[in-house]
Amino acid sequence: MKPFTFIKALIPSLMLLATFHRGESLYVPRTDSSSAPITGGQDGCANIHNTFKKAETESFPFSDIKACYESFAFDNKRRTDTLDTMKKLYTGFYAFADLAKEQPVQGLDYKAMDLISEIDGLSQKSYANDFEFTTDATNLVSQLKDPHTLFFPICYTRFAFTQRLALYATVSQDGTQKIKIFKDSTESHNDDCEVDRIDGVAAIDAITQFARDNIFVSKDLGVRFNLALASLALQNGTYLLQPRSSQFTLRMVLPDKETTTYDLKCGTNTKTITRNWEAVINNPDDLNKFTDAKSYWNNFCANPPSDEKNQPPKEPESPPDVQPVRNVGKEPNVTSTTRKNKRKYHTKKDKKPHDKYCNVAYPIDPLTVNRDLLKSLSPTVKIDNLVFDAKIAQFYTLDNDVGVAVIATYDVGNEITSDTILSAFSNIQAGFKKLADSGAKKLVLDMSNNEGGLTVLSHFVNSLLFPGANPSLPTDFRLNDIVKGAILKASNGTNSIFTFSEYLKVDAKEFDNVNDFLASKFIENDIGNINGFFTASQSSLPWKSSDMIMLTNGFCGSSCASTSLLLSELHGVKSVAVGGFPNTPLSFSSFPGGQVFLLDDPLKRGFDLKTNFNSLELSNEPDFPKDMPTNTMLTFTVRKAFSTANPDQVLEYSFIPSTNHIFFDESSIRDPSKLWSQASTFI
Repeated sequence: MKPFTFIKALIPSLMLLATFHRGESLYVPRTDSSSAPITGGQDGCANIHNTFKKAETESFPFSDIKACYESFAFDNKRRTDTLDTMKKLYTGFYAFADLAKEQPVQGLDYKAMDLISEIDGLSQKSYANDFEFTTDATNLVSQLKDPHTLFFPICYTRFAFTQRLALYATVSQDGTQKIKIFKDSTESHNDDCEVDRIDGVAAIDAITQFARDNIFVSKDLGVRFNLALASLALQNGTYLLQPRSSQFTLRMVLPDKETTTYDLKCGTNTKTITRNWEAVINNPDDLNKFTDAKSYWNNFCANPPSDEKNQPPKEPESPPDVQPVRNVGKEPNVTSTTRKNKRKYHTKKDKKPHDKYCNVAYPIDPLTVNRDLLKSLSPTVKIDNLVFDAKIAQFYTLDNDVGVAVIATYDVGNEITSDTILSAFSNIQAGFKKLADSGAKKLVLDMSNNEGGLTVLSHFVNSLLFPGANPSLPTDFRLNDIVKGAILKASNGTNSIFTFSEYLKVDAKEFDNVNDFLASKFIENDIGNINGFFTASQSSLPWKSSDMIMLTNGFCGSSCASTSLLLSELHGVKSVAVGGFPNTPLSFSSFPGGQVFLLDDPLKRGFDLKTNFNSLELSNEPDFPKDMPTNTMLTFTVRKAFSTANPDQVLEYSFIPSTNHIFFDESSIRDPSKLWSQASTFI
């Protein structure tokens, strides 16, 4: 293999869910001694601290979390500054600001809205405390049903809320759908009991309404219904409850009330159970960071002062088994140095590559869930005939010459380096080759619960299965004055996501000039990287598109959707979706987006809009969003992806159902290999 050169130049090859991995520290040390906006009354944050010190526990009463969250006074200036930043960000850079106003096509379910008008509406409401306002802002953005676009407050996501049980759905031969208990870690004899009613409402109706109103992972209600219930995902080689699943009974935001009542049918018996919401700290280390409401606010809620932001980032402290936040970093480029390949690649030399642009552990992790809690709600899963473990994927054989590739994620871990990228390439290729060598004539691609990661890995898988074909989806920015200004300013070679030379035309040729770029859709410039690897380690795989099928629960998102949609559109690979509703088609992918980006990265690694505009000397433009006044993650879709078959079709707002549809039963919900066997029958 000839050597590859990794460069610091920004390669905007991210098409990722704003996935903030579970268990990471959210503590950002503050030196600001300004007083916290305390409302007075009971100090729930102090109660949490006192309980922690006395009992050394990681779980706390609902009432104390509620009191803690509601102890911070509402400030009108903070609201005004927050809304101003939101409006400028979404007006200037949100790729779907106009499409969000349109009514959904048949098959999708979301509220069409004028986002800017809705934001203006928040300025007219009265609020008792900061938590009420922040909750409204969070819920407003979540109604977009775009997981790349989040308003997520660090302040109010330190705890997960659990009832120590998880639910699932089955569908009988006659089409009757039932809700059952997947696992009750408090009373195991309730497992597999049917849930008839929840708080007096039919269980199916209660969960469907919750999925419609409160879950934002997809524009397909069936996919959201799946994520309201339990779902297993391969995580670091072990099947556990998917952290984004089971949202009806495992929540990141404070529930509306303290208890829920379940009417159960267990065989011939019926009974009613009432469960309290219990708060569990997501990262136990956070409990050492505050003693009362004031210290809680200063450490988790207040935005760091400007002089602190400008300090070099410190290596954050994290538990040893923590995974880093992905999706907001730069990918290194495996560059080809030959000019004969009619594509443009930078070959800048770096004395110490990756120091600046690798993904370090990120201390802002708003979607974390306590890993021990996930383990307690997960069954033991043991699947035989593992032929290769590629870390981010596993490969199995089944009877009847069936091979299975479980592509769990496109996330390579803490640092993105030449070693990690090439190792991922090699391991994925080795896994597929093991299946081929084992005699597998049919191939099941299980991409359930794959939230995305690096698009270069998605493109690699696409190229591995279908060499010589285009591995990328076309994308484009939201073109307006501020974005056009950035593209024009970046045309001088500045490292930025707006630098046109970092992209290729849809036909994989270079752009002639910036005006050519402004008038065209484009793809990421990573084809040479992938082709260079194949040149050095070429091996063909035996499967045709008719030998393959994709299996998902609809939650194959971001760069995973880049694989599933491209395999379906360009190559005609069939799909089978599991779950959702009977007699209702279900999407096999969600949130293809384009590219997710961050307004401001506290660690100043260059992965954010503010750093990009600073490098272009455009951050003082009047239409550029200012800093958030609170410690809030603002992520957004900066590029939109288009169909390869219909050039003007925006994939995010398209309903693309699977070609086949199956449902969970009492066995397959706990054993993914049962689903693989079912899927293989459609090949």
